[in-house]
Amino acid sequence: MSKFSLMQYSAAALALLSAKAVYSQAVYTDIDPDVILEEPGESFGIDLDDDGLNDFNFFNKSFTTTVWYGDIGEVKVLYAGAFDNEANGIIGQTAYFSGYGGYTYYLPVPLESDIVIDSIASFHNANYQTLANEIYKPEFPPTTGHFGYWYPWFGENISYKYLGIKFTDDDNINRYGWIRCSVIDSGRTLIIHDYAYESKPDTPILTGDTIGDTTTVSIEEGELFGLTVYSFGNSVFIHTPLNNIQYRIMNLQGEVILNEQVTSGSSKLDLNTAETGVYLVECRQEKIRKTFKVFIEN
Repeated sequence: MSKFSLMQYSAAALALLSAKAVYSQAVYTDIDPDVILEEPGESFGIDLDDDGLNDFNFFNKSFTTTVWYGDIGEVKVLYAGAFDNEANGIIGQTAYFSGYGGYTYYLPVPLESDIVIDSIASFHNANYQTLANEIYKPEFPPTTGHFGYWYPWFGENISYKYLGIKFTDDDNINRYGWIRCSVIDSGRTLIIHDYAYESKPDTPILTGDTIGDTTTVSIEEGELFGLTVYSFGNSVFIHTPLNNIQYRIMNLQGEVILNEQVTSGSSKLDLNTAETGVYLVECRQEKIRKTFKVFIEN
């Protein structure tokens, strides 16, 4: 894979923008060649609404700071961040660190293909959200720590996963989109492949939707006649007189736990491996969707 420098990207930006389809619902940009941030200090930004300000920025950072036991440690981290205005955000979770006065980490989630990005997901506006982090403390006892959902915990690269995003332009029009990335080299290199957003305001988009892709969706919330959904313990019950209801069970971060289809009748879905908490059951028939919240207890 050839490296696409930031200088090259600046020269090619207008060409990429001109390639956007005016009449397509999904506005897609292929970054060719990919942007690769492999050295500390490198960064890259994406300006989705063409206002001269980046909506999302990416950073490869390396610095020293106080870590465990008050010792100095070296931090190597890949960041993604939402910028420009407070309505922009990235889908993810948070983690609170109580030491040194307390600090909240924002942790974007790597999404699979065909995940719906819409208002249900948890978006965070922080400028520096941790994709992959490594902390090394050389003083006794020497310690290495890692965190971030994009960190290759089992030695395998995080390849071609999606950041779910939302952004708002100067006219306060809200749109949803995705940015496809990979994290390689033990969490030290970030590759940005392409991105897309739904041009229609407040309209969901599937991760992976591109220009001309027939899977681009315009889903409407609505009633599905006779459909009931409820939970008891670690089971979800779906009752419907309708045919071919596609359902997905997700956590509040948009991660899919189950994705199947039911015919008319009743179904019992056991979530034995799910953590206790609130989940979303999205039921869809063609372009009509209804979402239920359920509580799972394991």
